[in-house]
Amino acid sequence: MKNRTAEPVDSRATLADIVRESGMSRSTVSRALTGKGYVSPDKKELILETAEKLGYRASALARALRTQQSMTLGVLVADIANPLFPAIVKGIDEVVSAAGYTLFLCNTDENSQRQQALIRSLLDRHIDGLVLVSQTLNDASRKLLKNGPPCVFVNRMPATVKSDYIGPDNVQAINLLLEHLHSLGHRHIACITGPMQSSTARERKEAYLAGMRRLNCSVQPGYLIEGNYHGSSGKKAIAQLLRCQPQPTAVLAANDFVALELINGLTEQGIAVPDHISVCGFDDAFSMHYNALSRLQEKGLTTIDQPKRELGQAAARALLARIDNPHRAMSRTILPVTLQVRNTSGKA
Repeated sequence: MKNRTAEPVDSRATLADIVRESGMSRSTVSRALTGKGYVSPDKKELILETAEKLGYRASALARALRTQQSMTLGVLVADIANPLFPAIVKGIDEVVSAAGYTLFLCNTDENSQRQQALIRSLLDRHIDGLVLVSQTLNDASRKLLKNGPPCVFVNRMPATVKSDYIGPDNVQAINLLLEHLHSLGHRHIACITGPMQSSTARERKEAYLAGMRRLNCSVQPGYLIEGNYHGSSGKKAIAQLLRCQPQPTAVLAANDFVALELINGLTEQGIAVPDHISVCGFDDAFSMHYNALSRLQEKGLTTIDQPKRELGQAAARALLARIDNPHRAMSRTILPVTLQVRNTSGKA
């Protein structure tokens, strides 16, 4: 039996290969490849041509050890299936990729154990910074991040963490919804919130209570219901809403998923939206997905449109600024929102 010749091992070109091929000194080659220090134009051109001919690629690990920067960033999102988050991530990527960074995108699924594991994994990869989108931190996650890289929070801000924050104007959003419903004659307006450990949920709850007082509308017992940002909390809220006296004529939902399942549940019980009750959402998450959601396609959801892409861009700029200057003052950036009036809100 004829012996097969072993395939040659594919070896990556090294700095030494370029030194040997170009005839330049190691320091000159290093300066030309890193862009640090002066190299005459003709020598630099020769070195770069040699590097390209040999297929030289700088080792990311070696560069990280030399510069103490990996040129990678982490992004944690709460639920990758939520249409809200891809647009935010796109905004982040547009800014950081232009600055030469690569993203590690991680989905926590609103699970604290998974969140901790992902944070550990990102820290092990020596990321230069982290964007946390709609994340609620527990003590273990806070401890992991305490001595870690710079962080920027989007949509939710942990009370005990000092960090840059980017978010929508929740007070403006709730006031827009309440004023819209009030203009239609609604005075009995209920609210399904997110979980109270979420800073966003707390902020919107306080805005709802303040807005109802300003409009001289009473918050009746049972009108304020704590949910969890998942659609299931919309259906679960129906029984409580129907027990209220007087029954609400309109409901603000924590987000569009909650609003959608609330509409589905009410419709199943023969309660027409908006003829019998108006429903408003938050996020405008389904604006590009109506064809996949027949009930929503029929109705068209009145909701708040967050500036998703702009939130991501602002978060990326804040993180890059923090990496460049770790001692700069903490920033809090609040972006305006837009009311999208569609067919799920009508006259009381």
